[in-house]
Amino acid sequence: MGLGTGLMKSLMFVFNGIVWVLGLVLFVVGIVVLVEGENWNEIIDGKTVPVSVLLIIVGLVIAVVGFLGCFGAMKQNSGMLLVYAIVLGVIILVQLVAGILAFIFSDEAENLVRTGLDEALVEYGKQVDGEDSSWTTGVDWLQENLQCCGVDGAEDWSRDMNLATYWIAINGSNHEKDTPDSCCKESAQESGCGTGAATGYDVRVYSKGCYDAGKSWVMNYTNAMGVCGFIFLIFELICVIFAGCLRQRSKYD
Repeated sequence: MGLGTGLMKSLMFVFNGIVWVLGLVLFVVGIVVLVEGENWNEIIDGKTVPVSVLLIIVGLVIAVVGFLGCFGAMKQNSGMLLVYAIVLGVIILVQLVAGILAFIFSDEAENLVRTGLDEALVEYGKQVDGEDSSWTTGVDWLQENLQCCGVDGAEDWSRDMNLATYWIAINGSNHEKDTPDSCCKESAQESGCGTGAATGYDVRVYSKGCYDAGKSWVMNYTNAMGVCGFIFLIFELICVIFAGCLRQRSKYD
């Protein structure tokens, strides 16, 4: 075995070790989305389950491919390296198509979220079997974790906006100018802290709407994921090239 072959095998092992770890990360993220997504599943029209299942499957496939790459590089098995290169090539194509589709349908996704938030405000406050509905828990979760209030602002909870119709009607229309307590900043967090705060300028509650807060949150992670995805794609391309080179050299060793 020459120096070049040994170097390629070492690099293949390292790169595929990274691929294996990233596959496991995707798998874990999928499980987290599946579990945590229950809080806001209704708001995005039940899309958390298929997305989380997709992440779990893709993560497992990538982890298996990474293992095949490591094992194939160590043993320099021609058949295993061929299967590895083909599967990894297919994964690269799928990633490219997924990225293009995500860009094409980004506007549709934004409309879906806005529609879901509007519906969530309409349904907020309803109970199912004596428990808060998924709409109520979802809105509270978003407002507390994204530090936002309403769809476009705290005034969305007021009677003037005519969005949160059920919330306004609770207790004999006593919430005409109130926000839920989940809108309140930590410094003002106490029962009833949202009373009279649905004005759009009350300092006790968050001023930013959940639609813009959600977009900012997604964009922050999208940029980071885009950079990581590009680096990951480069790793995969290098691994495919190395697998092809090692397979060719295995015929002469």
